[in-house]
Parts: sequence; C-alpha cells; structure tokens
Amino acid sequence: MATKTLSVKRTINAPAEYVYRAFTNATLLREWFCDGAMVQPRVGGRFYCQWDDGHALMGKYTALVPEKKIAFDLRGDQDGDYSQCLVALSTKDGVTSLQLTDSSDGKQWIKTVGEVEAGWNTALDNLKSVLETGVDQRLVRRPLLGVEIDEPKPGDEGVRLVGTSEGMGARAAGLQAGDVILSIDGKKTPSWSAVGLALNGHAAGDKVKVVFRRNGKTMNATVTLSPRPMPEVPATAEALAEVVARKYTEVNRDLTQAFKGVSEERAARVPAPGEWSARHVLAHLIAEERNLHTWLTDMIASNEPWYDGTTGNLRIRLDAVINGFPTVQALLTELKRNEAETVALLNALPDEFVARKGSYHRLATRMLTWPDHAREHLGQIIAAVRG
Repeated sequence: MATKTLSVKRTINAPAEYVYRAFTNATLLREWFCDGAMVQPRVGGRFYCQWDDGHALMGKYTALVPEKKIAFDLRGDQDGDYSQCLVALSTKDGVTSLQLTDSSDGKQWIKTVGEVEAGWNTALDNLKSVLETGVDQRLVRRPLLGVEIDEPKPGDEGVRLVGTSEGMGARAAGLQAGDVILSIDGKKTPSWSAVGLALNGHAAGDKVKVVFRRNGKTMNATVTLSPRPMPEVPATAEALAEVVARKYTEVNRDLTQAFKGVSEERAARVPAPGEWSARHVLAHLIAEERNLHTWLTDMIASNEPWYDGTTGNLRIRLDAVINGFPTVQALLTELKRNEAETVALLNALPDEFVARKGSYHRLATRMLTWPDHAREHLGQIIAAVRG
C-alpha cells in the first residue's frame, strides 16, 4: 500500500526551546497533549502517552536536534496504526514556526488519516495556547459536576463524595457528602477518571442523569453541569503567594472556630466505623499539604511523577500524623507550618519557571483554589464533633 503523508503548520509566539521541550519532556507533554506520559529524551529513547479514556500512543525518538528537529516513530493501540513523524522548528525574533509531518503505509492509520489530522490540529492549537497564554483549552472546555471525591469503602461500586461545591450543579441537585455515584448518563463510574470520561462530549449547561446510592437506597438526580471557574492568574510569583497566604489565613480562622470549646476526647471521636474523627481530618489536611510540597518542587524541576492515586487519605498515614501531633492545637499548628512552607515555595518560584507559561498557569490555577480544600472539610469536622 502506498505511503500517505499529512502536514500541519503553526506559528507560535514562544522560543523554539520551549516548543522543543514540549515534545521531549513528560511534564510538558501532559500540559498540552495527553493525560499521562513517560519519556526518555534521547535518540532511541522510548516514550509513552496515555489518555484517561484508556487509549495510548507509544513511540521512539529517531532524531533529536535541540530547537530544530524532533523525529519519532509512533504506534497506536491497533494493528496497522503506526507512522513516522517529523517536527521541524525554525525561529525568528522569538517566534517559532512549526511544521509537523506524519506519514505511514499502515492500513489502520490510512483508514483514519482524517481523524489523525484533526487530532494533530486540535493538539497543536492547544500547544499554541499553552505556550502563549498558559491556558490548557482541554481544561477550559471540560464541565464540572461540582463534587469532591472521598476514599471508597467496601461495596461502594462507585465514587463516594466527601462534599459538593457551593454554586455548582451537584449541590443544587441535592447530592451530598456520603453519596456514592454509581453512573452518569448510564455510564458506570467506579473511579474518579470514569467520572471525567462520562462527562466527555458534554458542555456547561448540559443536564446529566446521575444515579447514586444514599444509606443503601439507590436514587437518581438530574444535574446541570457547571462551567469550570478559571481564576485570574497573578502575573508574578510574589503576587500568587500573597493571594494564597490570604486564603490560608481566612480558612484557618474558620478551622480554629470549628474547634472552639471542643474537648480532645470529642475531637478524637470517630462518628462511625471507617469514618474519620475531626483529628483525622486535620491530619488529612497536613498530609495533603506535604504531598503538595513534593508536587510543587517536581513541577519546578519539570519532573512531575505519574501517580496512580493519592496517599493523603490512607488511614495508617493519618494515624501516624496524629501520633506525632496528638492534640488539636498541635495539629492546627503543624498545618499552619506546612502552609507557611507552601507560601515560601511560591514566593521562591524561579523567573524561568514563571516564564514557562503552561507550567506556571497550571500550578497557579491549582494553588488559587487549594485552600478551598480545607474549607470543604469544615462540615465534616463540625459533624464529627457534634454528632
């Protein structure tokens, strides 16, 4: 069968160095192309890209010339889905011209070449957006239920909610902490990634049928999907740190108030088997803040690990934190100390990292909403100490 070739071009207002690294660094690949990546950035080195819907691409670099050329073999999930890609770069006055050619004689690739070309066009449009503005268009277009996921319990068969977000569709539809979402529009949701997949193709304002279990009873609700709030990202690391520090101060005031007049015995009370005491909630916030420090430093180094899950909910870890800080006051003090370390890291973000707009925008967007995580647990704390 004859070889078929497609070609797409983009002009990107960013240095060729940044464009080159976007194809050869796992952290940066995730910011515009895929959901998870592993990369060996050398000739003969392998790379792997995976999406949350389960499909993947595997490849091998065949030529690498920094700021000039990236060539790689590419293979998809199906037989006959393979191709050879060449990305040619040239730069003038800080503006990079990119030409990508993709060619193959593979039957499956040729059969779907129109989809392949559309996929490359969408991906390169997003690359241009990420490098020029920091905005990942995939994230902007993705709607929200407005829920926070808890650790699963035996027999859940779905995702358990620890809470819902103010002003979003899930809370308006009556969903609440403790509910277990079983399916969305008929698609089963055994994991958080499955929730995202069930929302694929939907936009803010769409209505979806959510089947959930509450206290052993199966129920359903119609949820109107919410737009993803996109906070305005401060231009400098110092401004970002100042905003986050102020949010920490506000939420810590509310946390302190929630424990006012609460005895140590009451704070250690577990409402029901398998649930958390109020002290466990504080230990969880501390554990997640420590995890955040690791993520922040890995982001700065462009060396973001690929995690299969979080460790901030593990009961053994929460008990260990409580063992080290056995009173409510000690836990609150340790939480504030870790938050101060977070603010210090943000203040110290290197100028070259801030100039990497995709990474800085992703980090800043997460940090601007991060203190809300503690606020979302306030109801859980109050219920634990008053129940």
